Amino acid sequence: MMAIPKKLVPSSPVRNLIRRVIRESHRATLLARPGLDALSLRIQLVAVPQDPASPPKGPDGRPLRPFARRPTDGVLKRLVRAELDGLLARVA
Repeated sequence: MMAIPKKLVPSSPVRNLIRRVIRESHRATLLARPGLDALSLRIQLVAVPQDPASPPKGPDGRPLRPFARRPTDGVLKRLVRAELDGLLARVA
């Protein structure tokens, strides 16, 4: 089960891209560790991964306009995949 809030990612193509990357990572993890299919996982996006070349940050530390321009698909895919692979590696 996964939750990608529209509030965090207003663009539906970007939400779909994130979902696709989550599915790919989960399938790859299941191939490497077959015992994980018995577990029920919930993946919820709580913050959008930011590219190092992201827009400037405001006083609260959040990007001023994270969707002023759409991030490059390759950059976003790599950031989401790296984060998710790290999280799935920690699952018992």
